[in-house]
Amino acid sequence: MVCPGYWTARHSSKLDDVERIFNLAERLVRRLPPPWERARRGRRPKFSARHHAAICITARCLDLTYREVEGSAPAFMDETIDHSTVGWAFKRLRMNYLELLILLLHRELQRIVRCELYMVDSTGISTPHLRRRRRAFKTVMRRETMKLHALIGYAPEKSALMVCAASVTGESVHDSTQFKRLLSSLMGEGEPLLADSAYDAESNMEFARRRGFMPVIKLRSYEPYGFIRREAAVEFERSHELYRRRGIAEAFFAGLANRYGSRTRCKLLSTEIASILLMAVAHNLRTYARIRAQNSKEINYCLDLFDKPHGREIVLCDLSEEMVDAWKRELTNDRAAGPNP
Repeated sequence: MVCPGYWTARHSSKLDDVERIFNLAERLVRRLPPPWERARRGRRPKFSARHHAAICITARCLDLTYREVEGSAPAFMDETIDHSTVGWAFKRLRMNYLELLILLLHRELQRIVRCELYMVDSTGISTPHLRRRRRAFKTVMRRETMKLHALIGYAPEKSALMVCAASVTGESVHDSTQFKRLLSSLMGEGEPLLADSAYDAESNMEFARRRGFMPVIKLRSYEPYGFIRREAAVEFERSHELYRRRGIAEAFFAGLANRYGSRTRCKLLSTEIASILLMAVAHNLRTYARIRAQNSKEINYCLDLFDKPHGREIVLCDLSEEMVDAWKRELTNDRAAGPNP
């Protein structure tokens, strides 16, 4: 069930308009420092680093290829850009910077809606690479898969699903290993945190409680032993009806399947990770625009979106110090490695 006015707000936000998406993305990236520093040697680039980041967000939000971005660029930014430059920008987007974008959009969403429920889950995103696998005494070709791990919040008042944190790993990485990383940038206020049996570990339950959440994690099938696991089994039985709402998180993954086919066209590892994380950025951007349209009921609401005085200082104060430090280390490593060829 969606809240009243959902589809009216969805249509009035005009999120299929490439110019509107680019303007929103440009205002978003202004709130953060540039994703990379310009090389001191070589020819001066045509666009700034923030401008390149906005182009990448627009391409991923509308699922455009590099050639399609090149063809439609004069329509939404009155300038031309080569498709190879778009691919170069994708290579330079780092995971830490994209995680900051997701966190920034989540903070903006929290100012207008309140999440009453959190869920942790993962899904597979297929890549163009093929790998030989032995199956049933024969060799088959199978596509390699990356795994998107996401902490998802749900605000029933506005029927809003938002990505609070996300990470990308290989398909063989267990879900439980990403649990603490996803929760490290968020403090709860007693909200329930739903997760399946893949996250069943005493350390995960204790960490969730320290971060201010009420963990509702399905236990594995074997007999619980120890005080913590027995207590968790009793709590899960009490919250069994609440756990059934965990399926709400599947709406986010279903949206990725409908819009992107749960796949990425990128072939390099760095661009695959950037493309997958930009899916989460695009989802939060669409959710934010739809809620703003629903609240204001104005078609041209987005003219002042993200346009606040001293926005950069406000955001950097709100962000986790660990995430900002990690992003700065990436820039330092790039600087030490020298300018890009």
